[in-house]
Amino acid sequence: MEYYDPKTDVVFKKIFGEHKNLTISLLNAVLQFDGDDKIKDVEYLTSELIPPNDGRRHSVVDVRCKAGDDDYFIVEMQMYWSSDFLRRVQYNSAKLYATLYKSGVRHYKRKRVYSVNILNDVYLKKSKSNYHRYTMSETGVENPHTIPGIEIVCIELPKFKPQDKAQGKMLELWQEFLTSINARTDEESISDELYENDETKEALDLCRHLTEEERRLYDSFWDLESLNLDRENTVKEIARTEGRAEGRAEGRAEGRAEGRAEAILEAARNLKASGVDISIIAAATGLTSDEISKI
Repeated sequence: MEYYDPKTDVVFKKIFGEHKNLTISLLNAVLQFDGDDKIKDVEYLTSELIPPNDGRRHSVVDVRCKAGDDDYFIVEMQMYWSSDFLRRVQYNSAKLYATLYKSGVRHYKRKRVYSVNILNDVYLKKSKSNYHRYTMSETGVENPHTIPGIEIVCIELPKFKPQDKAQGKMLELWQEFLTSINARTDEESISDELYENDETKEALDLCRHLTEEERRLYDSFWDLESLNLDRENTVKEIARTEGRAEGRAEGRAEGRAEGRAEAILEAARNLKASGVDISIIAAATGLTSDEISKI
């Protein structure tokens, strides 16, 4: 039976946006929570982040949830690196943090936002590590003080090596699951460890069973990914081959990019006409909810 790639939008959300036990397992593994710090339960929240002030940009994340009243989590699966990736991560984290405090409250109870970002690409080529954790810390001192509030974790999947046992078993298993399962996977190629663990075994099963609507969205995802990749390659190729005629190359690249953009808009129109939720269309196309509403 065919496996569907868990890195795609629809499958990733099916696994980690609908099954709390798997979300909890992933968060505890990635954030390295242990003992009393372990997350025991989560509540799913809407994936759309609405800014506290009108006029600010809305955005949609893959999974958003909270544990109790103090800890909030964003989980994102990103297929390709882009120059605005970390800025978007910062923006979404800060926007969520800003919404946690209401006007009129004199004493701020400490709340925390954790942003977990899994990237199917490499953005720190000079670093051998694939696990990067960011906090707001003092610089220039031996024992820096950290201001709690927002923590960001980024994982570069292509750097993951299954034989590296330094990160903790569940984190290794989830990375192995995300890197090894795709449409070309057969039963014999899947490691025994993925089958022997209850969480990854359940996730494997979810990768094999999609509804008709989910399969349609899965196919649409790859169609859009192909368009996006083709658009980026077009711009790079023109810039490379006609580097001396920068103005002319830029104009041609923009013309072709506009054609690709129109194809994305057309795909969004079709998905909207089929009754697909706007948040799903936004995540698949990169368009905002406002842009989709106006189509």
